[in-house]
Amino acid sequence: MAYLLFPGRHLINTKFQKDYIEKLINIPTGQMDLVGKHEMVDNEKITEIIFAVTSANQSNSRYNPVPFWVRAVAIDRFASKVKEKTATPYRIIAIPHYPPSERYIDFILKEIHENTYDHLTLNPQNTLVLCSTPKLVDDYVKKGFGVLTAEYDYYAKERKQNTPVEIIKIFAESDEGFGEIEEMISEETLSMWRDFPEIPETIRRIWRDPLLNESGSLTEERNYSTYAQGMGHTELINLKYQDIKEALVPGKIVDEGCADGSLIVLLARDFPDSDIIGIEITSEFMARCIERQRAGEFGGTFVHFHQKNLLDSIFEDNSIDTTICNSTTHEIWSYGSQKESLYKYFEKKFRQMRSGGRLIIRDVVGPENKDKEVYLWLNNEDGENEDIFENFGSANELETHIKKLSTEARFKRFANDYLNDMRIQGKRSKDTQVRFREEKADEKNFFVTTLRNSAEFLSKKDYADNWQSEMNEEFTFFDFKEWKGFLKNLGFRIIENPNQPSHSSRVYTNQWIVDNRYKDKVKIFEKTDGKLVEIGYPPTNVVLIAEKP
Repeated sequence: MAYLLFPGRHLINTKFQKDYIEKLINIPTGQMDLVGKHEMVDNEKITEIIFAVTSANQSNSRYNPVPFWVRAVAIDRFASKVKEKTATPYRIIAIPHYPPSERYIDFILKEIHENTYDHLTLNPQNTLVLCSTPKLVDDYVKKGFGVLTAEYDYYAKERKQNTPVEIIKIFAESDEGFGEIEEMISEETLSMWRDFPEIPETIRRIWRDPLLNESGSLTEERNYSTYAQGMGHTELINLKYQDIKEALVPGKIVDEGCADGSLIVLLARDFPDSDIIGIEITSEFMARCIERQRAGEFGGTFVHFHQKNLLDSIFEDNSIDTTICNSTTHEIWSYGSQKESLYKYFEKKFRQMRSGGRLIIRDVVGPENKDKEVYLWLNNEDGENEDIFENFGSANELETHIKKLSTEARFKRFANDYLNDMRIQGKRSKDTQVRFREEKADEKNFFVTTLRNSAEFLSKKDYADNWQSEMNEEFTFFDFKEWKGFLKNLGFRIIENPNQPSHSSRVYTNQWIVDNRYKDKVKIFEKTDGKLVEIGYPPTNVVLIAEKP
């Protein structure tokens, strides 16, 4: 047997690929233009094609916008036409996503072996590889494989044809139907797109989304496993749910920025007759939501998920009973255009809500008198105070370093890192820079800064595992009064009932956070009549219940 291994994401198949493969089938291996020294018998011809679809368990990102089932159907259409013409059988094998490593090719070969129940073992003696990615070409050659480089001229180090990824980019950035790519993609891919028009629509939507990065996330720095563990911890998620539960209006309930779906598990339990819709932008969290659904965690409640940018128009006007924004508004502010993005977002929420429907926001909040000068006492004996600004090559190394620092040292690191990437990119003004001075009073060292800077530091100082992403997010942009005014200007009525806190908009300082993160580590003072007087900690959270009249 002589196998042709064709690994890749297979987002599309092209006319060039079809012509190239059909010509290969009739050429003895000894006459092929190969990179590397193949070990196959020279007069053999290709007897089977193996389509190894990499990152098969990923979708909804610019790197990989097409789900596996779409790619598999399109490949089947493509390969069956090749088979009709050449009588060459084929297999389609799903390969889960593996990050780049020295063992990447070994993993692909092992996946093929396991997927065929040990029946198919590909090696340099029975297999040629079709690959046009320069780094992978070199890696396959090192493994002893002969490689056909297709669109890539290996020796001239240049492209002879547009690759599938380049064609996807041309299509995604164009507004004219299929435009110029119609001459590039295979008839089989084209027919698939015409039969399922949501596929090209999804590709364009994901590719153009201004918030998503290449991998389908808001930020490269976020560790989604630890982030999910923190945000979805049973005790914490129950606390968040109890904060908003009594304000929910049954019917169509939307959890915007639903993360891994932890809150929806509770919603589905208590509102089984409601339709619950989760909206999540990141591909990593979307995959976790779908896994919860597969595992039956939502019981018999109707639950559906959309991967969408929250700034998109998602629902019809006057169609939603409750919209939940749980820890999402600070991300819209931070990764969008601050107040402008937030205003446009809530304009859409207002239109989409039914009369009597409610918008429920639970998030971090800024203190009143944000610009007030305060004196911070920070513990400098609860950790190290050396090499505070050291840089590291990995997030894990940075996490270890931050955890070793004292509270005082962490503040200095915070002041250096906060929104610094955003300022470098021109997305933040210099006004957001953390300014402070050091003073000594009552035989203690103090950092003098604004109450706002103090609140930002307190809200972030313990998130060593996601330090870099936390440094790019702004929490204290609105205080409680500013939030209420902002929503009233959009037409909402603010629900306030001091006698029933669970039914009322409110702001509070989480006592657990005070006891476990602030006590003995941070004290805040203000100067009154020349003396330093200790004041309380700033609020940690706001709950806003806004109703559409």
